[in-house]
Amino acid sequence: MGLRSSGCSVITGAGGGFGRALALELAARGGRLVLSDLHPSAAEETARLARARGAASVTAVGCDVTKMEEVEALAKTCEGPVDLLVNNAGVSSGGLVGDLALEDWRWTIEVDLFGVIHGCHAFVPRMKKQGSGHILNVASAAGLLCAPRMAAYNAAKAGVIAISETLAVELDGTGVGVTVLCPTFFKTDIVNSGRFADPETKKLADKLMSTGRPVEEVVLAALSAVERDELYAVPMADARWLWRLKRVVPSSFRKLVSLGVNLRAKG
Repeated sequence: MGLRSSGCSVITGAGGGFGRALALELAARGGRLVLSDLHPSAAEETARLARARGAASVTAVGCDVTKMEEVEALAKTCEGPVDLLVNNAGVSSGGLVGDLALEDWRWTIEVDLFGVIHGCHAFVPRMKKQGSGHILNVASAAGLLCAPRMAAYNAAKAGVIAISETLAVELDGTGVGVTVLCPTFFKTDIVNSGRFADPETKKLADKLMSTGRPVEEVVLAALSAVERDELYAVPMADARWLWRLKRVVPSSFRKLVSLGVNLRAKG
């Protein structure tokens, strides 16, 4: 799928992190952008930076992806074809099952899973009608590997992967492609705004984030997968190998993950 100059790219959660980095990369390619974020001022700042990078046009709007009416309003701001829809808005949480508050479970699933559901519900019919475009759903390797202390986040991201796999079949032959992005840790501020049940889990998340790859690498890997019309974008080698191990020898995978988590916690 080539990113057409006539189509626009819609990005949720564009106020920072992966969303902002992706917007700036597309801007450098002369893209037309529709940027949204829960915080309108953050979306506006990304829009300012995108214009400076050479974007053909930029629209910035506030959007709470947990509210279907706001996602529908986002869709109505798009003029012409939607070339790329990026369901990116997300949050983080962590804690043992039984410790993480149910309120934080609901918050995680509302943003990370229903945000994608709402985006697809609003945009897929439009993209099917136009007979072109691509959907990039931002999940996580957490949805493939399901590490401990991340159950709510794992469940939400596994749901995003399942939706993407389903959509890929449903959209076959329509001209609309689907890619689901499943990175491990890369450097953004998502952990800083997350909700954690205990200091130990937060400390572990901070440590993993500090060793993450640059966000720009993940952006380029995601766009490369979109261009090649690949369903799965798993940029990091560790995630690819662990995913293979899980499918081939699941009992060994479980033991390896437990060992790895214990070593990281002690290190």
